[in-house]
Amino acid sequence: MNETSQLIEAFLFAAQAHKEQRRKGNGGAPYINHLIEVVSLLSSTAKVDDTDILIAAALHDILEDTPITVTEITKRYGSNVLSYVQAVSDDKALTLIERRAKQLKSMNESSDPIKYIKLADHCSNIASLPPTWDKQRLKEYIGWSQSVAEKCFDVSEPLAVEYRKRYLVALRHIE
Repeated sequence: MNETSQLIEAFLFAAQAHKEQRRKGNGGAPYINHLIEVVSLLSSTAKVDDTDILIAAALHDILEDTPITVTEITKRYGSNVLSYVQAVSDDKALTLIERRAKQLKSMNESSDPIKYIKLADHCSNIASLPPTWDKQRLKEYIGWSQSVAEKCFDVSEPLAVEYRKRYLVALRHIE
């Protein structure tokens, strides 16, 4: 299977796994839209062309949000993709505060592929804030997101610029 076919298959796999999920922001759009945006940001803005990184980006929420297992990912996409997906996945057994602290800390020693995926994910998330969140929750999320994203800016100046633009829009949203 060529690299394009592998990526398309990963999107189909992710779409099926996330089929019941909707985004909290963006009017409750299908969850696959978020995954497509993250991959698009990596490909078009950051100019990432490594298929393993792009596949991992398409699957970045699959372990924490679906019943898909590490064995399934390894069988389909290999151990390298699995390592990226695991590195960007939150441990849902931890509290939100613990997950955020862990993510922030882990960015200090993360590899470039992980930083690419995280930065693109935060870029997408900061532009799709849930309308039901109150101002305090929005401020906390935006501040935390910026702290994580800043640790990833070194991998792609164009993606960092895109994040900063979206961050400013998010800040204006809560003022």
